Amino acid sequence: MRKPNGYGSIKKLSGKRRRPYVFVVTQAGRQKPIAYFCTQVEAEIYAADYNKIHTNRSLPGHKMTFAELYYRWLPAHIDNTSPAESTIYSYKNAFLHCQPLHTKIFADIKYVDYQHIIDNMRRHGLSYSSVKKVRSLISLISKYAAKIEASDKNYAQLLTLGKNKPVRPHKVFSRQKINRLWTHTDSPGVDTVLILMYTGMRCSEMLNLDKSDVNLRQQYIRITKSKTAAGLRIIPIHNRILPLVQARMKMPGQTLIADDNGQPYNYGRYATIWGHVMTLIHASGHTTHDCRHTVTTLLDNAGANENAKRRILGHADGDVTDRVYTHKNLRQLRKCIELLK
Repeated sequence: MRKPNGYGSIKKLSGKRRRPYVFVVTQAGRQKPIAYFCTQVEAEIYAADYNKIHTNRSLPGHKMTFAELYYRWLPAHIDNTSPAESTIYSYKNAFLHCQPLHTKIFADIKYVDYQHIIDNMRRHGLSYSSVKKVRSLISLISKYAAKIEASDKNYAQLLTLGKNKPVRPHKVFSRQKINRLWTHTDSPGVDTVLILMYTGMRCSEMLNLDKSDVNLRQQYIRITKSKTAAGLRIIPIHNRILPLVQARMKMPGQTLIADDNGQPYNYGRYATIWGHVMTLIHASGHTTHDCRHTVTTLLDNAGANENAKRRILGHADGDVTDRVYTHKNLRQLRKCIELLK
């Protein structure tokens, strides 16, 4: 579609740039850059909004594509819900799986188009969890489309995901492997695996921990950033990992888990550390989530109180409305966590 005179234009700059697309307008006979973007779609959205505000006009006959709707929805959703970084990453990954839909007019997309995306993912061996995230994204975008009156259709609940067969069942760490971790506490990253092993935290929860979330005097960790509401909880610090936590508290940086320069780890950087530790203790094939399954199994074997175990792990069927724990509650949780040997 040809843009009207004075609308401005989008150019792609040469070289390797993080934001290679620039929206420019003509002022006093010269082109002036207004803003830079990672993708052309983001630049097109900005151009449309810019002209609505500054020139009070829109492109005639414009219809919103799937990609444009996504790029409009995501910042609004982040502002309204403040999702975790891992959740935002899953949205972006799900959007990439929907690539065949990116340039389609959103209002023209039918059930069969969405189902084709799901079916194609399963044919290529992607997990039930992956296709479920794509369905969730489709539902969220469709609800946003209804809100801004771009479409009133939501096919998400009609989509068939197939059977939920785990790609790789989680494995519990053996006592031998746990003992090997304790013999290598001076090796880089081993302390972080032991912290996961004696708290039941999700890896993302550990990486998001600020030092202000750690109470050394009363010896507990407060989880303030989690993928679920039930995940917001308190975990007593097991006596065996207390020295490891204390050592981490003395290191540079705002977060508990940081490198020697005080820089926090994202999951990608931490995965490298995890891999080195697993090689060190001869435990290939394990994932970070296996630590949570190990904690669950060991507490079950030790006859732990079920309610206390749920609170420590942050499971939704526990009493998640009690956000301020009494000393008695904390003692009960500590009694439970100390069952780990």
